Amino acid sequence: MRSEKVSHPLLLTPCFSLLTSHFSLLLEVCLSQLTLGIVKPDAIETGKAGLILAHLQREGFVLRAARLVRLTPSQAGEFYAVHRGRPFYPDLVQFMTSGPCLPMALERDGAVAHLRTVIGATDPQEAAPGTIRKLYAESKGRNAIHASDTPENAAREVGFFFAEGELAGLWGKA
Repeated sequence: MRSEKVSHPLLLTPCFSLLTSHFSLLLEVCLSQLTLGIVKPDAIETGKAGLILAHLQREGFVLRAARLVRLTPSQAGEFYAVHRGRPFYPDLVQFMTSGPCLPMALERDGAVAHLRTVIGATDPQEAAPGTIRKLYAESKGRNAIHASDTPENAAREVGFFFAEGELAGLWGKA
C-alpha cells in the first residue's frame, strides 16, 4: 500500500496567514540592532550634540536611551580597556574625562555597521564628505563621536551605560 501525503488548502491557510502577518515583525526583530554612540566632550563643549543627534535620526537611528555623564578616570579606563597599553590610551582617558559626554543607545537595522559608516574615519581629514567626523570633529584626537565597532562590543558598551531593565522600562517592555 502506498502512503500519500494529502494537504488540504484550508488546513494550510491559517499557518500561511500567521506567517505572512508576522513576517514583517519577524524581520524587524531579526534585523534591528542596538549600538552605542557617544557624543564626546569636544562636541558637547562646542554645542554640536543636537546637530549630531539630528544627523543620526536622519540616518534612521531611533534613540532608545541617552544620558549626559561625566566619566571618572576609572570609568573611562574601564570603558576603553581594549586600548590599554596603546600609545594613545592615556590621552584618550584624559580627553573622555575632560567634560561631559552623551552616551546613546541607538537602534536600526544593521546599526553597528551603519553607524560606523555615518561617523566616518577617526581622522576628520580622512573622513568622507557628509560624515559626522568630517562635519563636526576638530582633529583625530577630538573627533566628536564614538561608535561601537562590533555587535559584541555594542552589547557590552550599551550595557556599560544602560541596564537592560532600564532600556525595557523606557519603552514599556519591563
